Amino acid sequence: MISVLIVTYRSERYILPCLSSLPGTVDGGVEVCVVDNSLSDETRALIGTFMRGPEGRRIRVIPGREPRSYAAAVNLGLRACRGDWICLLGPDTRMGRGCLEYMIRYLRRHPEAGAAAPRLTDDAGRPLPSCRRFPGVRDALLEMSGLPRLWPSRFTPRWKMPDFRLDRIADVDQPEATCLLLRRRVVDAVGPMDERFPLFFNDVDWCRRIRTAGWRIVFLPEASVEHVRGASVNREPFIKIWRSHQGFYRYLSKHIGSGRRRPLLPVLGWLFIVTAVLRAGWTLMQLNPGKNE
Repeated sequence: MISVLIVTYRSERYILPCLSSLPGTVDGGVEVCVVDNSLSDETRALIGTFMRGPEGRRIRVIPGREPRSYAAAVNLGLRACRGDWICLLGPDTRMGRGCLEYMIRYLRRHPEAGAAAPRLTDDAGRPLPSCRRFPGVRDALLEMSGLPRLWPSRFTPRWKMPDFRLDRIADVDQPEATCLLLRRRVVDAVGPMDERFPLFFNDVDWCRRIRTAGWRIVFLPEASVEHVRGASVNREPFIKIWRSHQGFYRYLSKHIGSGRRRPLLPVLGWLFIVTAVLRAGWTLMQLNPGKNE
């Protein structure tokens, strides 16, 4: 059986198209598990309407009873999922026809592959960059310099793979977990998401642990998912800025912070804080342009 795991947060605008795009039947059966993290009844009401409608299907909904981080919500859903396959899916997506079936067929033919990710597109069908290398200290320093934002054509960090081809199958370090299909035994072997990464870099850490355990992670361009980027996190830009910097620092502390590089961690920590404050200030100016004239 395949378990599709969706974590919602104020996703009432997107959840119905997402659910409608899921395949009705796949070999072994499909269960849908939704962890509603919004502490609101609106998304749950829409899901209830969907279940009673012409496309109706049984959906297991786990309501939020307290504020819960994204990683913690995923882990709650993982405990509820019963499938041999787990598909982590964002609520702001529409799964393309045959996408899930194609990814499962590929993983069945390649037992050394532990996870697979599709090509992501915008609503016009244009491909979105979605695969990255594991970042290092140099990548962090370049990001904090601001150069990639000022001159993206010249200073795109290597870890963001600006030269990656989106038209061929390839092994990757870390695909965007907007849609990520995993074998259940891989999840059982490496463990759930690390909840020290509440919002960002939990998927980077997870993929690194999967790769370290010896599994391949594969990008499959023939499978396609439409994605509305930042539908939830962009509503709260200051939380997004802080959590992204916090996640990056914690990732480096966990995976890079040993040996000769360890003395760099306090310096990196302060740089991340300063950069987050500067970015928050710049964002505030952009949101309130009239006050700065």
